[in-house]
Amino acid sequence: MLIHHAKTGYTLEDVAAVARGEAVGLAPETRALLDERRRQVEAYVAETRSPSYGFNRGFGHNVDQPVPPDRCGELQENLLRSHAAGVGEHAPREVVRATMFIRALSLSRGHSAVRPIVIDTLVAMLNRGVTPCVPRYGSVGASGDLAPLSHIGLVMLERRPGEGPGDDEMAWIGDRPDPVPAEQAMGEAGIPRISLAAKEGLAFNNGAGFSTALAGLACLRAEDLLKTAAVATAMSTQVFLGADSPFRADVHALRPHAGAGAVAGWIARLLDGSPLIAAHRPYDIDGEVQDPYSIRCAAQVLGACHDMLSSARRTLEVEIDSVTDNPLILPLSAAQAARRGEDPRWIGQFVDIVSGGHFHGMPVAVAAYNVLQTLGIAARLSQMRCARYVDGRRNKGMNEDLKWRDEWQDPSVAPGQDALSSGMMVPEYVSASLTNAIWGAMMPSHLLSISTDAGQEDHVSMSATLAIRLWDTLPRLAEVLAIELAFATQAAAIRRRAAGIPSKITLTAREQEELSELRDDLTREARRLLSDRFARPLHDVRCDFTVSHPLDDSERLLSPACEAVRARVAERFPTVTRDRYLSRQLRDLAAWVGEGGPVRAVEEALGGPL
Repeated sequence: MLIHHAKTGYTLEDVAAVARGEAVGLAPETRALLDERRRQVEAYVAETRSPSYGFNRGFGHNVDQPVPPDRCGELQENLLRSHAAGVGEHAPREVVRATMFIRALSLSRGHSAVRPIVIDTLVAMLNRGVTPCVPRYGSVGASGDLAPLSHIGLVMLERRPGEGPGDDEMAWIGDRPDPVPAEQAMGEAGIPRISLAAKEGLAFNNGAGFSTALAGLACLRAEDLLKTAAVATAMSTQVFLGADSPFRADVHALRPHAGAGAVAGWIARLLDGSPLIAAHRPYDIDGEVQDPYSIRCAAQVLGACHDMLSSARRTLEVEIDSVTDNPLILPLSAAQAARRGEDPRWIGQFVDIVSGGHFHGMPVAVAAYNVLQTLGIAARLSQMRCARYVDGRRNKGMNEDLKWRDEWQDPSVAPGQDALSSGMMVPEYVSASLTNAIWGAMMPSHLLSISTDAGQEDHVSMSATLAIRLWDTLPRLAEVLAIELAFATQAAAIRRRAAGIPSKITLTAREQEELSELRDDLTREARRLLSDRFARPLHDVRCDFTVSHPLDDSERLLSPACEAVRARVAERFPTVTRDRYLSRQLRDLAAWVGEGGPVRAVEEALGGPL
């Protein structure tokens, strides 16, 4: 991946590629540009001796205090050392690598006045597998992700005289499981550690790169999970004997939300060619008019998630392409020079040092929260269908808890077997528990700002807090969807054995009268037989009829795309024919879902993207 100051349009996929190990390079033109801009600003600060934040003045409440020219680098290194105060377990390596790449992109734009060696060192660390250990907690997403970025920066710095191994930051090297001191990691990788010059520490740890890395990688995973939610919807629609008409393109053209149209298109493709749907399409087969909202409105619900993910992606990709430093180095205009009484020879050079707020993480926080919302919405939709699966009154003839009843094959099986089995009762409990956990993670931290830095940073974004929680919540949605896929696969197996499709067909008046007479006759006979059996009169006896439309074997199948998923799910979660230990299989299935397994299976079956 080439880093070039003039290139824009870096994507979340680019960040993910580097996070996974793709090599990075700094364009020679960018290195030359950085050298020239550094020369310009150094000459300006040295000659004019103007108070320049980040160069020759202290930080925070020390901003009015001058820093001796020969100690400006020390100021920058002290900044990283003092700000590397994060706590908690280490962030995943892929997140740290993504953060390093995003920071390198920002610094390479030429508005931060860093020397090329700073970016060269980051690039070398990425290419040679040196990944700093970054504690997860400590950033409020205000002057950027100060603590996390400082932990990364410390690995680049030479150790000060007198510092021991315990004073050094830790880093992973290659794929080794245990981190080592930074000096050892950088030494083994052959990367010299550096000293900082004026402005470089401040340039390094200003910006919401850590929050952006977390939110960006999470957004990619959430996009895959959204497609998996569409797959689960399509499978449930079929085994619940639902209709495909709610997903027609001409229907969604009348309310043209982009997300709803896209998701409806996915589900329509997934349902295409379903023998089971075709088998009950005529009304006079099952007598159904409309499906429940968790099926009929799935495109509208998941479509809103699609729109939020699209918005989050746009925001995060703008952030990746941006300069998020403070202060920024801009060319001095003639108007600025006249207003400040500057020597005209500085006009056009990058010597205008401008304080601003590009480091503030609020855009990233809002994007992260939008992604987090999609997890809560998709989880609830899936969980509602799971609740329907275990309800024998609402699952259209598939038994309480999707129990595997052998009486379909052997009428002599003794009654009362149901009492010995729970079937798939508790996976629905687990789905409810997971959904509640996701809702609990949806605290809008960006609305709950806590002022820091003695009130100077009086509105912070909490972007990192949100992004960390988003990252941790992704596996919970994968588990919810895995449980629904397990239910759908069990249900598909039951449909293959059932006598037919239960029907609510409407009878004529004459047919209803005949049926009522027959029911009365059978009820009287049943009451007599049961009274004899129990040796006492029984009065509350009622006979009812269930109408079922027969199916042949070819009509019991799901669509080709969903059959491909069903087969993959069944490999990990075989049909539950009797009570067994389910936890390990559900966890394995959830891991496969989290890796995008259902989407890959569908795309293989379709011969292209969903």
